[in-house]
Amino acid sequence: MEAIIAASYIATQPAFEAALDVLKHPREGHLAYAIVCSLGSHTLRPYWEGQPRYGIAALLKQANRELTIKEPKPTAKEAAFDKQSDLKTVPIACVAEKMLFTVNQFAVTLGQPVKIVFTNPDATDHNLVIVRPDALAEVGMAANEMAKDPRNASGDFIPPSKRSLILHASPMIGPTRSMQAHVLRFHAPQEPGVYPFVCTFPGHWVVMNGSMVVARTPEEAESMLAAACPPIVKQWTMRDFANFAAIAHKPDEASLARGMQAFVKARCNQCHVIAGHGTNLGPDLAASVKTLKGEELLRQILEPSSKIHEKFQNQQFVMDDGRLVTGVIVNEDDREFHVMTSLLAPHNITRLKKSDVDERVPQKISPMPEGLVNVLSRDEILDLHVFVESGGYKLPPHLSGTHAHGVPSQ
Repeated sequence: MEAIIAASYIATQPAFEAALDVLKHPREGHLAYAIVCSLGSHTLRPYWEGQPRYGIAALLKQANRELTIKEPKPTAKEAAFDKQSDLKTVPIACVAEKMLFTVNQFAVTLGQPVKIVFTNPDATDHNLVIVRPDALAEVGMAANEMAKDPRNASGDFIPPSKRSLILHASPMIGPTRSMQAHVLRFHAPQEPGVYPFVCTFPGHWVVMNGSMVVARTPEEAESMLAAACPPIVKQWTMRDFANFAAIAHKPDEASLARGMQAFVKARCNQCHVIAGHGTNLGPDLAASVKTLKGEELLRQILEPSSKIHEKFQNQQFVMDDGRLVTGVIVNEDDREFHVMTSLLAPHNITRLKKSDVDERVPQKISPMPEGLVNVLSRDEILDLHVFVESGGYKLPPHLSGTHAHGVPSQ
């Protein structure tokens, strides 16, 4: 908080860029207010205004909206619950235009009282549903089935047939609902495990989820999380798919749903967007699949360096002081290269004066790492292929026109 306030007094480009670091961390209460005041000040505004790559205008609009969302006033019974000495309070919000929760995981002890303050400042409605271990896909697919019935369009998408797998659930909250905040109060399960929490709006559940870890000790919690990480299945190559034409999956509903899960499991959503899922730091897959089809698309998935999109090609800069800087050029003017050195930290831009660059060498290795799909089985890779080639999961017509699917604005 002190740093973001100080940046507005220093009021230089380096101070502004340093201030952006706070955006990588949780932003609540007084810190959120300090960010709004500092980045919105007349001293820092000139550094981001008119430059959409920073996303500051949307961030400030979102932050102002978040500051106005209040926790519902508790009843006497709820207030008594909140006074328990061992209460675990977890604020969870929805990230604007990202189809993500602000919290990926949290840990509680067996039977501990838990209070989740769930807020939704997004332009899209969401809910928060806690399910039993390993029940995420089953509940999510049941919610997808509910989407087929237009009568469910304004419902909460909590599948009645899966009530036995659902521990706790909020209603849908957001801009088209009666409230933007809801509080869940409950005692944690008495059985250790990793309990997923998820938004069950159709299609959201694969990306928009996290984990409530119930454990006796912090060490047990860490052990359970490590065990839940997907193991390496195999170092896949094109030779493993020599008969691709014969084994390729059809774009039926089941394959697309499994492919959506594989898309997230392989972490494709960290850099790519398709049908509203993910972050657009890499090439637009919807555009890419217009030219990449069949076996050629599979090769791009398995061997990302086989064909590199020129807009996202890494460049290596040899500086006159001996430094080597590698990254993607996001902007260039007469004096400087603006270089993004990591696709996973898009706001961290390194400015290189052209007069200080001795040599610039295009790299032949894709920014997309090889081996991301090695955590997938053969069938999961084929499902991923058909999911990408088909353009992703599509909402039914009666929902697609009324519910934004989380497409990032940047």
